[in-house]
Amino acid sequence: MPIHRIATAVVSLLLVGGLLATPSAATAADHRLTRSAPTTSPTVVGGGEASSDEFGFVGALLQAEVFRQAGGYRAQYCAASLVNPTTMITAAHCLVDQRTGNRLRPKDVLVGFGSDLASPTLRVIALDDYAIHPGYRIKTNLNDIAVLYLSQPVNDFPTVELPVGADVAAFSAPGTPAKVAGWGNTSSKRNRFPRDLQVANVEIFPNASCGSGKAYRIADVTFDGFTRRDADRRTMICAAGVDPAGDVVDACDGDSGGPLTVGSGDARRLMGVVSWGQECATLAPGVYTRITAATDFLIAAGALPDQAPILAPTMEVLDRTARAIRLRITAPSDGTSVSAVAATATDSATGQTYTCSSAVRSGKRRATCLVEGVPADTEVRIEAISGNAAGNSPVSAPTVLN
Repeated sequence: MPIHRIATAVVSLLLVGGLLATPSAATAADHRLTRSAPTTSPTVVGGGEASSDEFGFVGALLQAEVFRQAGGYRAQYCAASLVNPTTMITAAHCLVDQRTGNRLRPKDVLVGFGSDLASPTLRVIALDDYAIHPGYRIKTNLNDIAVLYLSQPVNDFPTVELPVGADVAAFSAPGTPAKVAGWGNTSSKRNRFPRDLQVANVEIFPNASCGSGKAYRIADVTFDGFTRRDADRRTMICAAGVDPAGDVVDACDGDSGGPLTVGSGDARRLMGVVSWGQECATLAPGVYTRITAATDFLIAAGALPDQAPILAPTMEVLDRTARAIRLRITAPSDGTSVSAVAATATDSATGQTYTCSSAVRSGKRRATCLVEGVPADTEVRIEAISGNAAGNSPVSAPTVLN
């Protein structure tokens, strides 16, 4: 299934009846007076105006030169989420020219806070700098995530939390209700960019529909699944929705970099970042960068506090020889980083212990570990932990080998 990469960095909350296609990116860019800058992006179709109390953490990325000439409404091209008073998360492609690979200068981008882009009270703040995921790839949209550093703290707008612990699995389960927000195009027939932030209801697709090609049904609409050639289910989340009238709800031109959230109130979590799609509101879902796949980068960039692993690892015995036991230890995704794993085997008869440890490659959560010196004819109880510079995880469930 060919992927249509939209050639501008804007996405919106748009409801498209009859599964119509999005307008061309060139037309959308003309409407917004955008310059040749970032390119890839999807839109939100089928949304309504956002509550400032709920989505005040969403900021509009503005082209600085256009803002000075024509104001915030004309200058908006992407969105970002405030995760602490000086730090925001957005899509990497909002900061990189998709044709040349050149990066924007921080001074070329402003951030607007306030739901109404045309309001004279729109609060505009300059960027001090930004960091792009080192593994970002333009052609595949892998690791399409970046961190923005504001030139001054924003203490009068809310922030959104990132998922940790049990939230990670519970909030990314197939069928989980989610919301996507942005100022992107709300029409597939013409340019209709809202001045007020829009929010739409979608739901999380199974991993098999976001990298294994499996179809997924919502109400009476069956969506096509992306194959592994198109989407990487480890680093991407697919989501879309269907409204009561049977129309597809999706992200679109102008919403790029905006949030995919799950939960509400204090339990709201930022699960994904609007990244790309096959046109807008079609039978292909929107694709979002998976926040928990970028944990190491977000911690290094200061967008996520470093803390010890929250959940215990799992352990698999790969083989046992006359003098050693080889283990595979896997730390579950829990919003923390993992730099090493370790295991202890205890002789049930004598109490003697045998240990092993292994480093975990950056961005990974699994490693093998060889416990040496264990007699083959003894019963042992094996437990494992994972850890990082902040501390260790809880101990795994024990495995007893006779």
